[in-house]
Amino acid sequence: MQQKKSVCIVTSQYLPHVGGVENYVDNLSRELAKRGHEITILTSEIENVPSYEKKEGIEIYRLPTKQFMGGRFPVLKQNRALRQFTKQFRTRRFDVMLVNMRFYFISLYAVRLAKKMGVRCIMLDHGSSHLNTGGKLTTKLSEWFEHGITFLEKRYCREFAGVSKASLEWIQHFGIHSDLLLPNAVDVEAFERYIGESTCDFRKKYGIPKDDIVISFVGRLTLEKGIDRLVNAVKRIDKERRDVWLLAAGNGYLLEKLTPVKSERTHFVGQIGSAEVAALLSQSDIFCLPSFSEGFPTCVLEAGVCRSFVITTYRGDAKEIVLNPDYGIILPDNAEDGLYEAIKSVLDRPEYRARATELCYERIVQNYTWRHTADRFLSWLD
Repeated sequence: MQQKKSVCIVTSQYLPHVGGVENYVDNLSRELAKRGHEITILTSEIENVPSYEKKEGIEIYRLPTKQFMGGRFPVLKQNRALRQFTKQFRTRRFDVMLVNMRFYFISLYAVRLAKKMGVRCIMLDHGSSHLNTGGKLTTKLSEWFEHGITFLEKRYCREFAGVSKASLEWIQHFGIHSDLLLPNAVDVEAFERYIGESTCDFRKKYGIPKDDIVISFVGRLTLEKGIDRLVNAVKRIDKERRDVWLLAAGNGYLLEKLTPVKSERTHFVGQIGSAEVAALLSQSDIFCLPSFSEGFPTCVLEAGVCRSFVITTYRGDAKEIVLNPDYGIILPDNAEDGLYEAIKSVLDRPEYRARATELCYERIVQNYTWRHTADRFLSWLD
């Protein structure tokens, strides 16, 4: 039996804030805690949420923060409360500090803190390209910022890892070379339980006939996720046939721009929780994520478990699930024409879609559960 480890996991945002990294940290933490390891999470404060909690044996500290970019970019307040916390926290002893995402101030704070504490530090990357903010100037500024903060973090942290091979390739852009891979995963049992217990009927809610085809999208409504191109592709299909629907879950800055131009069979369902995501995906025929910036997208794993046929891009490690056309469709990019043709090519092939979803499901169950990811992480600590 492995000796009990003390692990500090740092993430800019954490539940109840919704997102892929938040879910990653939550699931990995709970899997490690279930095995008897001591888990502490450092994250940003959220309004009306306690600054300290202990859930399922996991300690959660939320540090004083100002929120920018609609809550997407929290910045630590350099105040007395943070100084007092830092002084007290430095007396703690950890076997490792796992810091998620490079381009947040809390990540820089954490790697500096780890060095002062003499704690082994591993920085985990979740992306595969620079952030696209929707504007040319702000996107360029964010690139400069990411290079700058990564330069500083490299002074304090010597070990880097990625959630995907694409992430490991991406960090070479910053002069970082690593082969430490800690893949994303999915809680198969939880999602299957959600599906069995769900009372949420999206088809009934939006008046979708039983035999019509539902395409789903789950993610931020931003340019890097390609939702604008998906909406346009579905609108083109809507001009040719009237039995294809798009249900897009999530929020983002493109919502106001896309709402007036969408087809009548496209609906934005808003931000939804895991149980509703499971219901949406299980009631969908096709899941589409036309992203040009991904690490290892959680929603592709969830779609696979829910047996929704996957169409996505070559970015990130979705290609580790969708190995070839027998498993789904991996597009070389998220160009609208290619997306349109890919969707059209499978609309009238239910047998093909069914075979592909079974292959995806089996691959996920055998390789991408949180048990597999926790095993790999703990092997680094032996």
